[in-house]
Amino acid sequence: MNLEYPEIEVNRAAPLAWWRSAWTAHLVVLGVLVLLLGIFNAQAIEAAVGVWWVSPTFSHCFLVIPVSGYFVWRKRRALAAMTPAAFPRALWLAPPLVLFLLAGTLAHINEAEQFALIGLLQVLILAVLGLEVYRKILFPSLFLFFLVPTGGYLIAPLQSFTTHFINVGLNLLGIPHYTEGYVIELTNGDYQVAEACAGLRFLIATIAVGVLFAHLTYRKWYKIALFLFACMTVPVIANGFRALGIILIAHWSDNKIAHGADHIVYGWGFLVAILLVLMFIGTRFADPIPEEGEGKKPVAVPERRHAFALAIALTLVAISFVPSVLYWQNHKPVTVDEAGFSAPIEAVGWSMGPPSDGWSPSYAAPDARLDFAMREAGAPDIDVFVNYYATGHGKHNLITSTNTLWKENIWHPLSEGTAEAVLDGRMVHLGETVIASGGITRIIWWTYWSDGRFTTSGVDVKLDRLRGAFSGGHGSALVAVSTTVETSLDDARARLRAALGSLGAIETRLKQAGRN
Repeated sequence: MNLEYPEIEVNRAAPLAWWRSAWTAHLVVLGVLVLLLGIFNAQAIEAAVGVWWVSPTFSHCFLVIPVSGYFVWRKRRALAAMTPAAFPRALWLAPPLVLFLLAGTLAHINEAEQFALIGLLQVLILAVLGLEVYRKILFPSLFLFFLVPTGGYLIAPLQSFTTHFINVGLNLLGIPHYTEGYVIELTNGDYQVAEACAGLRFLIATIAVGVLFAHLTYRKWYKIALFLFACMTVPVIANGFRALGIILIAHWSDNKIAHGADHIVYGWGFLVAILLVLMFIGTRFADPIPEEGEGKKPVAVPERRHAFALAIALTLVAISFVPSVLYWQNHKPVTVDEAGFSAPIEAVGWSMGPPSDGWSPSYAAPDARLDFAMREAGAPDIDVFVNYYATGHGKHNLITSTNTLWKENIWHPLSEGTAEAVLDGRMVHLGETVIASGGITRIIWWTYWSDGRFTTSGVDVKLDRLRGAFSGGHGSALVAVSTTVETSLDDARARLRAALGSLGAIETRLKQAGRN
């Protein structure tokens, strides 16, 4: 008897169709959510990519996504044997990340925004694909944190360490020298430990490569910890030897070798050799790597459609919260009496006029601007610029990397320092910069005005902006005064100090603008 059971054929094909449809549905949803996350935070992503493009220190970030993708591809067979299942409980991690993202956005702290974005991306992967799948791709997922260009705050400490290392080395070798700041003076030349010589680029690259190497080589946690500790300390010490060696070669060769651009080539060759030695030693303690597929089999988690729908809904709420708040912030009515703000200021003993054409701060899109020159008989003009920002949103932002005290294609800095002067009856701390161009030297004194006080800290301005985002706090402003240096810096400083002492009306204008 020939019996047919067509339903058996259907049952055999059903599981395969289910696996494929489950992966397709979850990956499509994940792709759409990631795309929305990127669109809603395009400004933070653009800022990160801009740093990758401009700064050689972070050019390795372009390789992070391909490397993560490669490690996911290596897991493709193991992943094919698994079923994605929504994990809505992962969304409990979203609120603190969303608040961190909001704080970073309102305060214009790019690193905070970008770290929060990568954290939210982890939550999306975990919530949509499930705990078991996320565990399988844990390393390539976490490796995405290297997309954030961070570490600029280490430049000054690294410069100080390298300078101190060189100073100690020259003392031990008995070579006469004089060290002031980051400048080391020898009998046949001066050498400066510039930002590029601090070793940050090599340190960050070594840490990124070291994380990859440790993942591929070790399985015991203490080996991973020791190797990464070496990746964080050896480059700093090696850079000290590199800088000391370059100065010694230049000194002993009477600046014929390792004095110009060639010292960069020598230095990088030395540091790459150090990295190779570090990895060679690391391989001596490698752990056996299990074959793909070894270990416990993945636990099959049944798909629950209501959990999947809940994860999607909560994720949409999480990734749209910050754009919604920013939209509300950007459309709050803000009025600034620009005409009243820019009206001429009178100061006893001074005549007022338009500022000179030689110098002005390069600050974009202030909401109100006040600029004039203060004149005394027989003395150079004092140029005064006040750039006021009422909202701090979009292009109307006081603290950005593109805002500079001078046009960098015209002027170059000679020195930086601090100063003090009386403004509106109280002592104010100021930043001082001396710049030069075409044989002309200018001195600039500057400060920020934020939340009713003067400060030279950009961090304070950003924190004030964050605190005032919901309380309707005052705006912020740059106050800068400058004059040419004709006889001496001390004479120019005395004229700036006298001019500021007569400009108490500036703070009155700023307070009135903030109350509008």
